[in-house]
Amino acid sequence: MPTVPSEPEKYSIDEMMDRLKNVPSENPEDGEMVTRSDGSQAIRVRKRKRRSTQPHKEQAQQTRRTHVMQVSAALVCVFLAALTIGGAIIYANSGPFRENLVRKIALASGASIELEQFRMNPKTANAGKLTLEWPGGNVLKSLTLHGITAEISPSSFLGKSMNGEEITVADGTLVLQIPKPGQALRSSAEPAGDLPVQFNRYHIPRFDLTLGEPASAAIKLTKSEASLYPENKSGRVQMRLNQGNLAITGWPKLRLDRALIEFRGDQTDIIVLRFSHETDDHGVFEISGTVSPYKPDHLSTLAVQLEAFELSGITGPSLGRLFSGRVDSLPVAESNYFSFLPSANPTPTLDVSFRTPPGSSIEVQGFPFLFALAQTLDDEWFERPVFAADAGGVLHREAGTVTLGGLNFESKGRMALRGGISMASNQTLSGNLQLGIAEAMIVSAKNPRLKSMFAGLPNEGFHWITLKIGGTATSPTDNFGELFSATAAAPRNPPAPAENKGSTFEELTRPK
Repeated sequence: MPTVPSEPEKYSIDEMMDRLKNVPSENPEDGEMVTRSDGSQAIRVRKRKRRSTQPHKEQAQQTRRTHVMQVSAALVCVFLAALTIGGAIIYANSGPFRENLVRKIALASGASIELEQFRMNPKTANAGKLTLEWPGGNVLKSLTLHGITAEISPSSFLGKSMNGEEITVADGTLVLQIPKPGQALRSSAEPAGDLPVQFNRYHIPRFDLTLGEPASAAIKLTKSEASLYPENKSGRVQMRLNQGNLAITGWPKLRLDRALIEFRGDQTDIIVLRFSHETDDHGVFEISGTVSPYKPDHLSTLAVQLEAFELSGITGPSLGRLFSGRVDSLPVAESNYFSFLPSANPTPTLDVSFRTPPGSSIEVQGFPFLFALAQTLDDEWFERPVFAADAGGVLHREAGTVTLGGLNFESKGRMALRGGISMASNQTLSGNLQLGIAEAMIVSAKNPRLKSMFAGLPNEGFHWITLKIGGTATSPTDNFGELFSATAAAPRNPPAPAENKGSTFEELTRPK
């Protein structure tokens, strides 16, 4: 095999230059000989490109591009939303929007509207004051609201309707009136279809209600809490009242415990109206039934129920001082009702049959005959007798007069009272009471004049006389002294011993 001539070990400079000039690069990618403009030569090397692929870096770059696009899109959406919301808020606080809202409230309520200090933000609509007034044919006269905050939905900014979850009012006053026949119910025609103002609940933590002008209101409820639900499960408008002080002309003061009222067309259903005594939390006075406020000639009759209720809460404190105690209503036909006419002359009437609840009693005091019996029988119990064991009667209120009739008070072995007593609006008393003293007490009485006075035949274990009641509730009178004196003037028994001579009624009844 021929040997390849070996390369010389050493080259001269000239040989190396000739070799570089004459021997081209075997690999074109290593460079290309070029001649410059000045005659010199050089090798131009091509830039090498990296041919290897890196998938994980390409994926990272793609992810970064996606994130950039998403962030950019989000920023654009936020900007557009801010621009839209800002424009909507600006429009919602403009004059045209406010005027449009006033028209919506007027259409929904049927009243004339005055709206003050209205403003809106993305969550709520607020107003300093809203006043609604209805025509004379409506049972509603006016409604004044202060500090209004409405939780609105975003669609409220579109202007078609004002809607949301709840409207809260700091305080409100509702004035009712007796509807005037022939006058309009609304200031504007009722809208067709859905109401332009729709909220699920209206809440007023400080609520006052009056019937008539506040200065001379026939009925006045103060410091109550009210909630209105435009549509309950039955589809009716429902109103709830909680707590409050109730003042009715000619009646003792009461406290409202709670009320549930539903409105059905032109009728009002009182599901429950519960009161308590002004100073007592245990007794209950409930009213329920249907009222037709737009039928002045139709007598509205409501059912009444009493549970351990203080008599003075109905009779008043003056008569309640003479007859005091808790009573339950007694189921009796044609009784236990409150009736009135929804007119300028309501003529309210209350009639309740009552009796003492188990474990309770009725106390009678303040009458002259009680003090006289305590002195003549030498028993302090008669000065303030207490009657339990189903003591009862009928309580009747009408035209300012309060009557306790059909009284049946009895304490076995001591005393019984029958009859009735009335107190007029000027607090004058009238009536007749049948006074019965137990036969055993008459027999054992030391005063012969008392025996002569109750000399009649016993009935139901008592000897009876009839007393005529007069005077006033603060200073009642009776004719016990006259009967006693007349009996003493013509005694049926032999003359009394000398030591009893001159024992007049005044002397016997003079405090010791």
